[in-house]
Formats: sequence, structure tokens, C-alpha cells
Amino acid sequence: MSEQESKIIRMTEKELKDNKLKRSINYSEDIEKEIDFLFGNKIGAVYNYGRDILFDVVPENLSEVINVLKNNPDLEFDILSYIKYKEQRNFLIIGLLSYNKGVTINIRVRHPFAEKRTEYKSVIDSVRQYYETAEYYTDRHYLKDASRDAVILSQTPETLDSFDIYLSFEDDIITKAYLSNDISSFNQSILFKISEINKIIASINILSYKAAIFPEICFCMGIENLLSMKIPKRAVYLRMLLCELFRISSHLSFIVNTSLVIGSQYLLNYVLTEREKVLNIIEMITGSRIIPNFTRIGGVKKDIDENTLKTIFKSLPVIFKNIRRIEDSFSSDIVILGKLKEIGNLNVKQAQSFALTGPNLRASGFRYDMRKDPGHLLYKDFPFTIPLGRYGDNLDRVIIRFKEIYQSLKIINEIIRIMPVGPVDKMFVPSSIEYEQSSVISSVECPDGIFKLYMEIHPDSKIEIIPIGPLSNNMFACEKTLEGCNFNNLLTTISSFCIESPEMY
Repeated sequence: MSEQESKIIRMTEKELKDNKLKRSINYSEDIEKEIDFLFGNKIGAVYNYGRDILFDVVPENLSEVINVLKNNPDLEFDILSYIKYKEQRNFLIIGLLSYNKGVTINIRVRHPFAEKRTEYKSVIDSVRQYYETAEYYTDRHYLKDASRDAVILSQTPETLDSFDIYLSFEDDIITKAYLSNDISSFNQSILFKISEINKIIASINILSYKAAIFPEICFCMGIENLLSMKIPKRAVYLRMLLCELFRISSHLSFIVNTSLVIGSQYLLNYVLTEREKVLNIIEMITGSRIIPNFTRIGGVKKDIDENTLKTIFKSLPVIFKNIRRIEDSFSSDIVILGKLKEIGNLNVKQAQSFALTGPNLRASGFRYDMRKDPGHLLYKDFPFTIPLGRYGDNLDRVIIRFKEIYQSLKIINEIIRIMPVGPVDKMFVPSSIEYEQSSVISSVECPDGIFKLYMEIHPDSKIEIIPIGPLSNNMFACEKTLEGCNFNNLLTTISSFCIESPEMY
């Protein structure tokens, strides 16, 4: 191939990426205009945050608005993604998702504070008219008495420690399952002074303790959006580098827990060894193995020298080779296959109905990854494959994480190879910024799915943060999947959905 031909191909690829980004932006803007046109004064002002659109609705108009959003052929927001309600606030947020459009409509319903419990039940009843899964957001404590053939209290490992299990079954077949997360959930939003930006970054990591870089990046991206701040390219690359390292670490932690549940001590030790190598690399970059506190508004805390990058680059082939061996052990061991294969099947339609994202959705065969959104960090600079499962069973939910680790290693390799030079931060003094009262929604593709933060700045310069993670939906989907499963496969099936306490809010 001649140099001229190579140049033309590179130009064509760039034009395709640019056109895709323009279509994505225009698509979101078209939805915003359509909503404005359809509802007029029945809704409040419409705010477009790219993948998320937010507006206010009074309870009296809610049913009509949801009906149009779901059934209008130009909109088709046919999936209930979440309902977030905080007892100390006088509003709740309803998230309606369209997989085809890659956009979530966030409906903020405000109600009189004195009538909040009555209004909450009324809102849920309105949503249930159109979305069956709204049932999961009602008070379901009665199921503790209705499902008492077996009660299993929380236990180790981590994927089984954040809920109690209530079961009904006939013979050895589970007919009804209820996972009660009362021991780990909290119904509070997070409140900080907006001037305490660095304190917020250091504290918000607890929302995802195995992949703590994602909450802090999500928070910083939200504030940067409010300030219309452009981030240095090298800083964005460093953020992506940490994201992929933490993604690998989180997936390896999941595989550790799976090894523990299926009783494979050999694999458990082998995976722990590889995770230690990844954590050591993270510590080399951030100074911490678990809580990085590395992201800052406008960039990152510090740069990485070339020697560190070379060390990471040299370690990638070794990590890849060892993880490939672990995968081969998983996929060839007859005992392990007997505990995972063709058990806990969840098809694409079921996975979508519970608004799953991340590996659990892709294991069912649906290609959906926020990193492919051209506006998400700078992942558009790196070609990578979105791995898919075929059957959506327990084995697919494990193997899909191995495949995602390989893609993360590929991305890290490319990030280091073409790392741009330049600054890694911008001068930013939180106390010198005056924020208007406003709201913003920020999102990021974390190891378990799409993680969001709803942030609202109050007139007294305090910022309220409501986290919206993927793990509650994983829990609801798991309950459905357990129906019809043999009791002997209970723990392996639950563990395969990766339900953990930090996001059970």
C-alpha cells in the first residue's frame, strides 16, 4: 500500500468518526426538540447532557408524559431504567432508557414535602401502568413472609454479602426468589460544600470500592460539563489508562469470587496473583492500590513519567498470557463447566427489560457499550471489540469478563504507544468559582455497567449528589433468573450477576 493510499484511508477513518460524533450530538438534540414540541408547558425546561435528558413534571401530568415517551414511534423510550427516591428530598427521578438511541430520559417529579410518602406511591402506580418492572420499586417486604421455604443470610464472598435471600421452591426448583438488601442500602443523598471539591473526590470513591476511579471521574466530568471546561488530551488519556486498569482489576476480583463459590482453590490463588500485579501498577501510578484520589477538575493529580509507562507496557504481554491460561482452565474443566454452563440463562429481551448494562447485558448477546459513544472521553481514538456472549448463562457472564480484560489490555497498549505530550491539569481554584443553582447528570462505563451521578447545586453553595449505579438492576434480573433454577445452582447464579453493596442505594 502506497503512502498516499494510507493517508486517504486515515482521512476516511477520521471523517467517519467525526460524522458519527455529529450524528450522535444531533440525535440527542433532535430528541430534546421533539420533547419540547410534544409537551410544551406540561413539563419544565429541558436540559440536554448528551446521553441524558432531564426535565421536571408535576405528578398530575406524569401519566400522560410517560405514555407519549413510551408509545410515540419517534421516541420509544420503552425501558424503565431506574427510579431514585430520597426520603429527605421532595423529588424523585425516573429514568427511561432507549437502547437504540443510547439516551436516557430523566423525569424529575417534585411533590409537597409533607405528602412525600403518599406521592411516591402514587407516582409508582402511574409508572406501573406502562412498565411492569416498576413493581420492583414498590415496598416488597411482604415477600419475606411469602418466601420462607429457605432463608439464607448474607455471607462471603463479596458477591453474596450485601443481601439476604428468601426463597420458595417445589422439590429442588426455585419458584420465587427475593433478595433483600436492607442490610446494605441507604436512602440518603450525599451533601457537600461545593468549595470542598477535593474532599468530594476523595470521599466519593466508596461508591465503587473495587473500581474507585470511576465515581471520581464521573464527578469531575459533571463539574467540567457545568463549567464548559476542556481537558488536556494527555490528562484524558491518563484517565482512560486508569479506567482500563481498574476495569481489569474489578473483573479479576469477580473471577476470584466465582472461583471461591465454585470451590476451585487453585484458580482462586492464580487469579489473586494476577490481580496483585494489576494493583501494583495502579499503585505505581496513583500511590494507592484501591482508592486512587487521582482525578482533578480539569485533569489529573499528577503526570506519569516515561519510565513508568515503559514498565507498564512491558508487563502487558505477561498479564495477557497468564489470564489466557486462567480462562482456558475455566472453559476446559468439566467440573467448573457443570456448575456454570446452561445454568441461569437470561435472554436478550429479559436483560433489556431490566435495563441491564455492562457485562451482564453483553453476555446475553446485545452489543451496548458506552465507550463506543464518540463523546465518551477519547475512546474513539482506539479501535476495540465489544465481546458478546451467546446464551446469557452463568458461564457467559464469566467468560465475557475474560474477553473484556483482553480488550482493556489492548486499549492500554495503544494508550501508552500514542500517549500525547502536554499538560495534565488546568489551574482551578474551587473557592473562586461562583456556581448558579443548577443540575447536571454525568455518566461513565464502569466494569459492571453504566454508573451515573445526579448532581444538584443549591443556592447555599452546597452540592447534592445522588448515585445511580447498575447493580440494583442486576439484583432484579437475578431474582427473575433464579425462578426455575435448581437450588444447588443458587449461589453460582447469584454470584455471576456481581451484586455488591457499594451501589445498593
